[in-house]
Amino acid sequence: MKKNGDEIKAKVEEVLATEIKYRKFENLTGPLYSIAKTEVFMIKYENGSKDVFGDEPVPVVTQPAPGKGIRSISDSDLKPAKTASLLGYILVAPILGLGITSGAIYDWPELTIPMGAVATLIGAIGIPLVANGGAKTRNLTGVEGNQGLRIASWISYGLALGDAVTIIGLAIGGYDTSGGPTYAVAAFGSVASILMAMDASQTYSQAKNLKIQARIQPTIGTVYDMSGNNYPTIGVRLNF
Repeated sequence: MKKNGDEIKAKVEEVLATEIKYRKFENLTGPLYSIAKTEVFMIKYENGSKDVFGDEPVPVVTQPAPGKGIRSISDSDLKPAKTASLLGYILVAPILGLGITSGAIYDWPELTIPMGAVATLIGAIGIPLVANGGAKTRNLTGVEGNQGLRIASWISYGLALGDAVTIIGLAIGGYDTSGGPTYAVAAFGSVASILMAMDASQTYSQAKNLKIQARIQPTIGTVYDMSGNNYPTIGVRLNF
């Protein structure tokens, strides 16, 4: 029984999600016909049972509109940059403190050389860790951070590391490296750490803002009716 009142005497072969397949009762070995379920009100079977079809829900297929920030961002994505920023600022204390102290007490080489070596080791390992933390968040979220700060930081890092190794070698050889040269190395190392921390901090802020914006996104998609026709749609998707 169709919704318009017409009746079709038939042998029902299949009832699918969107259509019904049948053969005409007058020709049970004949061709297989199909009709959209939206056109059918009821099937009454030979044994008296019935299938009644109401208005089927319309399936909707949507996809995010193209653009940045489509990927869902989690708190774990933000954590590397946040941790890296904090680490970068913390590193300034030992790098600057040990460096200045090493340059100020040249009269005790048994102290100044180990202090300078420790400060160099802290900077040599710590600053790349800061850079790596910011890079992880950028890779996960697609943000850019501040490339200028990173370049300036790596330049300062290279100068500090090269000069530190040279000064330690001279100090071991008995040369006076107190004062300005040692202070300069400490300054370069501190600047490198601060700049890398600032880049990580900006990376974190950008990713956090993107995470907030991604909760509400424009979408484009398609609505399919039960006859197989499709219609373009636009709307808004809310992420919870």
